[in-house]
Amino acid sequence: MNCRLYHGDCLNIMPTLQPGSVDLILCDPPYGTIKGAELKSWNNDTTQWDDAIEPAALFAACERVLRVNGMLILFAREPYTSRLITNAHNNAPFSYRLVWKKEGFGIGLNARKAPVSYFEDVLVFSKIARYDPKFDHPLREYARRVTTFAGVTDTQARKALGHSKASHFLTPDGIQFGLPTRDTYNQLIDVYNLTALPGFLTYEEMKVIHENWRNNRQLPPRVFNLPPGRGHKSNVLEYARDRERYHPTQKPVALLEDLIQTYSNPGDTVLDFTMGSGSTGVACLNTGRRFIGIEKDKKYFDIAAARIEKSGQVAA
Repeated sequence: MNCRLYHGDCLNIMPTLQPGSVDLILCDPPYGTIKGAELKSWNNDTTQWDDAIEPAALFAACERVLRVNGMLILFAREPYTSRLITNAHNNAPFSYRLVWKKEGFGIGLNARKAPVSYFEDVLVFSKIARYDPKFDHPLREYARRVTTFAGVTDTQARKALGHSKASHFLTPDGIQFGLPTRDTYNQLIDVYNLTALPGFLTYEEMKVIHENWRNNRQLPPRVFNLPPGRGHKSNVLEYARDRERYHPTQKPVALLEDLIQTYSNPGDTVLDFTMGSGSTGVACLNTGRRFIGIEKDKKYFDIAAARIEKSGQVAA
């Protein structure tokens, strides 16, 4: 099974996907800049689909399904670009920007009000291994014994310490569990007399355990494949639009293939959570990747399913 297509709202469907199951998210989400406009060149259709997703909800859903060291790539345009960059998830921070240079300016609805744009932003985010998503940190059990011995909750400790710097350590069942700083741990020792705890660990002992765990984790690598025979990759991607047009904001399949080959490997799983007419799915099948596509608009979902099936692989 190389494709899975879902008709519905991405914010409802993405929570049903397996956490950490996606290697690359490549998506052209609605920018919210032309919503409700009439497109005479598209049978007078209106752009009701151009409803921008709130960045916080978008990033939370993406961070959950993306594997550690996986990449999230979003097409965007101002002012949506700035909203995405400034609201990036702590576990999937903004890395850098590429530019798609077009041969024309596309939909010129505001041509009489502002300069037309011959480029679109391609924003790259990467999920980092900051926390313990597998809940296998060996110090979690020790932290449980600390909280039991001290007889406090994280909230109570915040009041006693006057800050929240010990919160990640004192929530041993939380996804953001982590080692406190030396000063914070010393403060915990003083306030709660931790040296009397059976099996008490010094900070140095905890640090050794933490470093061994971090060094021994088997995490998949971050992917960045250079073009064949090249020693670098430009941040300007110049591709003409496809001759066959199915969607007003359709991206060239060749451009999507470029990004897919750069940021994933054959056999990897790629997600497009607003797939439109299915260009990302076609590009995935052309490059030997597995594809998960989500689309809310029934008209474009049907177009995407037909295009992907025509490409030689039946979507299931």
